[in-house]
Amino acid sequence: MHRALAAWLTARLWHAAFASALAGALATLFPLPFGVAAGAVAVLALLRFGSPVGIGIALTGAAAATLVLLGETRPTIWLFVAVALVFFGPVALANLLKRTGSMSLCVQVAVLVAAAAVVSIHVALDDPGAFWLPLVQQVIDSALDTSLYADNERAHVVQVWAQTMWGALAAVSLALVMGALFLGCWWHSLLSAPGAFGTEYRRLRLGVVLGTALTVLFALLVWNGSALLASLAWVGLPALVFQGLAAAHRSKARGSINRGGLAAIYVLLVVPISNWLTICALAIWGFIDNWRRPKTQGV
Repeated sequence: MHRALAAWLTARLWHAAFASALAGALATLFPLPFGVAAGAVAVLALLRFGSPVGIGIALTGAAAATLVLLGETRPTIWLFVAVALVFFGPVALANLLKRTGSMSLCVQVAVLVAAAAVVSIHVALDDPGAFWLPLVQQVIDSALDTSLYADNERAHVVQVWAQTMWGALAAVSLALVMGALFLGCWWHSLLSAPGAFGTEYRRLRLGVVLGTALTVLFALLVWNGSALLASLAWVGLPALVFQGLAAAHRSKARGSINRGGLAAIYVLLVVPISNWLTICALAIWGFIDNWRRPKTQGV
């Protein structure tokens, strides 16, 4: 099915443009999966036809999303930044992948850019959490209607979430961008070299530098617990989850787990009741896997 979809998207350029615009419009309501799909279409177009076409397809999706958002809310600089990130982030990474051939490098660059953005915001703003305080307050107040939080816990919970929201937003954006890159690359491999994406994805590694940085970050977070460190920990989470998934695929390729076990991981990852537990388990698996000596045979 996915190969047929990829073939249809690349049969005519207007097919890709239409799909990008439709997914872009729907992404304003359902960022996952339509935000990922919109970025993936642009990645596929770039890898298949070149950078100008990929950028044009991304622009089509971004324009559709912007028009929908402008009809629902007032335009702000953050609105345009968010749209640009979701639609052009995957294209930028796909262009890097096309030039270097290294998927691990793309992930490493994406993580570093997201971390740099979080640090910049915390340095530039006197109170980074003030921007999110009204929204978090509204969400927590709604949760109080279901007795999720006691009245005496509300102020503390609001402050904690507001102070780390920039990191959480960066983590979600990073997951969307990398998800779009991986999906678009998979579609492209189905048309040009079936199986090539799986081989490359199973080699995914954060590397020694990022692995060491994350280790130090988590140690400092336990010791200090500042809002900046907590926000940066959010950024590291999706990167570790993707490495955990790479480790799961590697285990499946070696026969350690079967197809059903791998499918169960993905099911648990999207089911609301189990997704957070699965995310944490994959992040731990990814953290440990990053320090293992890579085996090139059979992966």
